[in-house]
Amino acid sequence: MLVINHGEGRALNAHCLVTNMSREPVHIQSVVAKVKTKNHTYTAYITDAEDIRQSGIDTGWQRMTRQGPLQPGTMADMGTFDCIIDYAEANAIEAGERFTGKLDAVAENIEITILGIYGSEDLLIGATRKFELTKSDSGSAIRASEALTRQITRRRERRKLLKELNEQL
Repeated sequence: MLVINHGEGRALNAHCLVTNMSREPVHIQSVVAKVKTKNHTYTAYITDAEDIRQSGIDTGWQRMTRQGPLQPGTMADMGTFDCIIDYAEANAIEAGERFTGKLDAVAENIEITILGIYGSEDLLIGATRKFELTKSDSGSAIRASEALTRQITRRRERRKLLKELNEQL
């Protein structure tokens, strides 16, 4: 079981944290961010930690990738939500999308999906959680849409995610 949460406040500079609540290690294979606006959803595979490298925070191998083993009861920092949204924006621009302003100004929510390999499972395991973005005079804030992280357990959904991941290689 993977838990996706935010830490260090509710502003967009809060960190996206993933905790392995399983009895065995999980190898994080891919991290997907879907940023939804009123008219469009922007999907970015953020496994390559380009945003973390650019932040200048020295975190060893974790500075290069969000991929890797996560031991039972341990937590991994996926970076800040604002950096993840910026990453999704950069990917969208690279793919030819046009923006007026910044993506974080028009984003309504962000959904983080973690895909991993667990023990003898023949398919990827996964977990996903959506965070609503609220705007105020003091800035944007995030709030989880639901109390729990949704575990991706249906074989059909897991096969679909594997297919999408293979298309991104």
